[in-house]
Amino acid sequence: MPIALVTGAADGIGRATAERLYRGGWNVLAADRDADKLGWAQKAGIASIAADVSLEADNALMLAEMKARFGGLDAAVLNAGVTGGGSIDALAFADFQKVIGVNLFGAVLGIKAALPLLRNSAQPAIVLTSSTMGVAGDAENWAYCASKHALIGLVRSLSRELGCEGIRINALCPGPTKTGMTRMMEELAPEHFALMVQKVPLQRWADPDEMASVIEFLVSPAASYVTGHAMVADGGAMVGTGLVGPKTAAAPAIPPAINH
Repeated sequence: MPIALVTGAADGIGRATAERLYRGGWNVLAADRDADKLGWAQKAGIASIAADVSLEADNALMLAEMKARFGGLDAAVLNAGVTGGGSIDALAFADFQKVIGVNLFGAVLGIKAALPLLRNSAQPAIVLTSSTMGVAGDAENWAYCASKHALIGLVRSLSRELGCEGIRINALCPGPTKTGMTRMMEELAPEHFALMVQKVPLQRWADPDEMASVIEFLVSPAASYVTGHAMVADGGAMVGTGLVGPKTAAAPAIPPAINH
């Protein structure tokens, strides 16, 4: 059975990925710094471990557990991440460091810790969770955007460094996806949430399992010739210019009076 590590697995895309891979016959270690939120894994029979990806010692602990429990590693899904919104004037530098520490340093530390086991795999793969904010920018999200852009640069560079060893590395760039953070937005700012939904051509936000299905592909033999890629899964949200919204069931994209 193939073996996978999934970080940031307490909720959202991480949990959905761990569940999907487990259903698909993988041995899975689900990791998150919040041990209390990993109870779902224990109930499902999925191995779990509490670990903070921003700490080198915790990354070593995760991989030691992988080796002790399963004897190896085939796929490292380094999904853990935090948000950090605020203007360049308002966001404290310590908060920026936290975002970089988890989103970027956590990925680097995870890769460095995973490589010794991945080098013994017949089909080694790494997937980092970036974002559509890793290929574009949004106001007052500069810290998060910077961290997610960096992940794509990391993927592109390491694909050229590790390819000769048969190790593939790719990034998933999710568009708007229903997670704990977005559920809070939907509850606290429903009008803003509705406006964001309208900007997606498919007129909905993704379910976490839809993102997990892309990760499952990227770590599978079906993607054996895919490396160095930043795969966008966003419901078509980024293909427009941003000046004209998508057509909806209720209204055309351009008012009839000027659509000549």
